[in-house]
Amino acid sequence: MGMSTGGGSKEGMNEINVTPLIDIMLVMLIIFMVITPPTLSQMQAKLPDKTETMDQPEDVPEQQLVAAVCEDGTVALNRSVMPLDELAAEVERRLRGKKTKVVFVDGHPEAPYDKVVELMDRVKESGAEKLGLATLKDPAEFVACTPAAAAPAEAPPAAPPG
Repeated sequence: MGMSTGGGSKEGMNEINVTPLIDIMLVMLIIFMVITPPTLSQMQAKLPDKTETMDQPEDVPEQQLVAAVCEDGTVALNRSVMPLDELAAEVERRLRGKKTKVVFVDGHPEAPYDKVVELMDRVKESGAEKLGLATLKDPAEFVACTPAAAAPAEAPPAAPPG
C-alpha cells in the first residue's frame, strides 16, 4: 500500500486512511465486551411440584369458587349463569368466612376480552385476595358456563317378550 506525502503537487489526497478507524473500532469492541454483563439465559420461576394427576373441571371442590365469562359475554359462578352484580354479591358472601380468599377466573376462548377484565375487577372488589387464571381451552372443552350434568336416570326394566 503506497502512501502519498503530498510533495510537489497541489492536489489533495484521494484515498482515505482507514487504519486508525479500524484500531479504534477494535478497542471499543473489546471495551464493550468486557463491560457488558452476561445476560441471563433462563428466567427464574417458582413452579409447583409435579403431580401425577390433574384435577378436571368436574373434580373442582364445591367450596372452590370459579367465575367464568361465557361466549356471549354473560358470567357464571360455579356453572350457574347470573348477572354480574349478583355474581359479585355471591362471591362476597361466600368469601366472608373463608381463611384463604381465592377465586379462579375462566373465560371462553371467544369471550370478549373486556368482559373478562371486568369480571376480574369485580371479583377482586368483592374481597378476593388472590385470583387464579384458568388455562386457555378449545371451545369444545370449555364447560364453565354449562350446568353440571345430573346423574343419568336409570332405564326402566325391559318388558318381558310376549
